[in-house]
This record gives sequence, C-alpha cells and structure tokens, in this order.
Amino acid sequence: MAEKRYFWIKLQMDFWKSPVVKMLRKPSGGDTYAVIYLEMILLSLENNGYIYYSGVGDSFAEEIALVLDEETINVEFVLAFLKQKRLIEFSDDTSFKFTEDVTADLVGSESASAHRVRAYRKRQKTIASEQKTLQCNINETNRNLDIDIDKEKDIDNNIRSFSDENDQVNSQNKQPKEQPKSSSNKQHKPTKKELDERFESLWALYPRKVGKQKARKYYERAVKNGTSDEIIKKGIESYNKEIRVQGTQTNFIQHGATWFGNAGWENEYNFEPPKRNNTQRQLIQKEKLPDWAKNAGKKQPSNSIMSRTEKAKNEAEINELLRRLSQ
Repeated sequence: MAEKRYFWIKLQMDFWKSPVVKMLRKPSGGDTYAVIYLEMILLSLENNGYIYYSGVGDSFAEEIALVLDEETINVEFVLAFLKQKRLIEFSDDTSFKFTEDVTADLVGSESASAHRVRAYRKRQKTIASEQKTLQCNINETNRNLDIDIDKEKDIDNNIRSFSDENDQVNSQNKQPKEQPKSSSNKQHKPTKKELDERFESLWALYPRKVGKQKARKYYERAVKNGTSDEIIKKGIESYNKEIRVQGTQTNFIQHGATWFGNAGWENEYNFEPPKRNNTQRQLIQKEKLPDWAKNAGKKQPSNSIMSRTEKAKNEAEINELLRRLSQ
C-alpha cells in the first residue's frame, strides 16, 4: 500500500473579517453556514479541491448534508451562495471544485515520510538546543574555575566537528532517496495504446464499473505521478476483499471514477467481518437510513406532495436570503 498523506487547513488572521465570510454569517443561522463552508473545504482536501457526488442522496446537497451531519436546507443555501459568488465551479453534475481564491495558501498536505522527517528535525533541533544550554553551563563553570581559553576553543572545535559530521551523514542519507527519481525520469514513456491496455486490465478487476472515461484520465495522471500498476492492482484487490468481508451493498460501493479520482489504492481497508448477527445488522441499517430511503418503493401520495411543497418553500427562502445579501 502507498504511504499515508497528512492534510491540513490554515486560516489567515483576517479570515472571519473577509467580506465573503461576513456576508455568509449575516443572515439568521449564519454561523452554521460558516461552519458548513469550512467543513466542505476540509472534505475536498484529499481530492485537490474537488467534491464528488456518488449518488447516495437524491441531490448533491443532500449527500453532502449526510456526510457532514448537517441539515439539507443549510447545505443548499451554502452551495447557492458559493456558486453565486463564483467561489465554486461545477465541472458536471457529479463534481465541483473550490476556486483558487479559496484554496490558495489555505490548504496543504505532506507524505508520511515527510511528516517523519519534519518530526525528526524538530527533535534534533530540541537536542541541539539542550546541548547548547548545557554547553553554556559548562562554559560558565569553566569561567568560575578560571579554566584556560584554549580548552574552551577545543570544546568549540569539537562541537563544530560533530556538527559537520552530522551534516555529512544526513546528506549521504538523502542521496539514495533522490536517485530513484532521476532514474525514473529516464524510463520508457508508455504510449496511449499501452496505457489503454494496462487500464483495461485494471478496470476489469474493479467491482463497480461506473465513470470509465474519467477513471481512465485519473489513471493516466497517477501513472505520470509515479504510481505503478501493481500498487493500483493491490488496492483494487484489497477493496474487493473488504467489500466481500464486510458485505457492502452495491449502492454503497464507490463508482470507478470516484475510486480512481480519490487514489483509492492509498486507503487502508478493513478485513475483519462485522461482529453482530443479522437481526442487529438490519435494525442498525434501518436506524441509519434517511427517511427517503426507508420509504423507498412505498406509494405515499400525500407525503410526496408535502415533499414538493417543502422543497419549493426551501428554494424560496434561499432565493430571498440571496437577494438580501446582494443588496
């Protein structure tokens, strides 16, 4: 499996004073809208600023509300507001991305190895600081005891020599990691036909073959970034095993385009079967399903009329709030 990546979001000092956030917080319930805005940015981190619609909910807003555990009408308002202010761009009916104005200098990521190196350097800096403090105490003691200046110079020279040796060792440790990159650049660049054939062999293994053309583009991008077919194949096999062990229903299996777009081969999968009987599983699934999914297949004319009425009311409220904000 590919190594983990760590993602973060950092807010500028004037984030809450920016005109966009002020306008978003202005109407009643504005603080909730601002929180949903931040949650959506966090949700898009692993996908380079994109949020994808997998078809679980009746609408994009309803599916995002399920993921964020928020009210659908609040998510609909935030989406409408961001679209009106041109802070998000819909590429199609199944995805949208935040614009550069939103994500610039706001989000970032690093690999697990980079995270370990940064932690190691922090520890080394702490050790060096402690050594410096200890050396200062030694120098102070030496001055109190009238130790010769020549001995102090010897200690300083030893410290410099020790530091130079550490720098040399660190540089030698870094070189082997950089060599594979230079050698990989000289490898044979596959043709379009070769990529098509390799992708078809991987696509044949994936359990839910939806969005093939997009998945093909994501696959080519992954290959250019250095991901091998063997890593992707192992990722698909692991996902198939999890689906088989967990008994995942077909409608909850990711579309092929979503899995390839999210670099699913980097995920960690659970191979332990659920520890509950069939009756408990049915009760738990029934409790977690939204009302529209529980009533699927049942004829309820009065409820469907109310649903349309409430939807029209919600859309009217959103349009009115947007009109006030634009004034």
